[in-house]
Amino acid sequence: MKNLFILFLVFTVGCGNINQKYDKIEPEQVKQLIVEFLYAGNQSDFAELKRLTTSDFLIYSNDGEMNFNELVEFIQDWPEPDKFNFNEFDFEIETDCNSAFVNYHYGPTDINSENTQIDLHSAYIKRVGNELKINFLHSNTMEK
Repeated sequence: MKNLFILFLVFTVGCGNINQKYDKIEPEQVKQLIVEFLYAGNQSDFAELKRLTTSDFLIYSNDGEMNFNELVEFIQDWPEPDKFNFNEFDFEIETDCNSAFVNYHYGPTDINSENTQIDLHSAYIKRVGNELKINFLHSNTMEK
């Protein structure tokens, strides 16, 4: 009975179960998801933003909490698209088979930029079916 219980734990805990086994999420997949999210927001592509986020997506920031609809309103009120190359941001990524955690700085990658503020973002990404989706994002504005 003890061996049966251990076998049950092996199949229910970790990266696999009886029905499906997932490999560890590749950091490049996580980076690509974040970059796609940033480009979609920058271009006001709300259908793409919806596709890239979970149904309970939230953003936490210095100003409080924002759900998906409030994010759309925020983007619509933004004066113009940002001119950043999101692929150049520095990413720190940790992954397992079902989720990922990423930190990145949102802002100019040129240290000589006149912009003195930069946003430190953290995002939690989870596997939903066979897709990766952003579940929540934390944004904290700071001085360079």
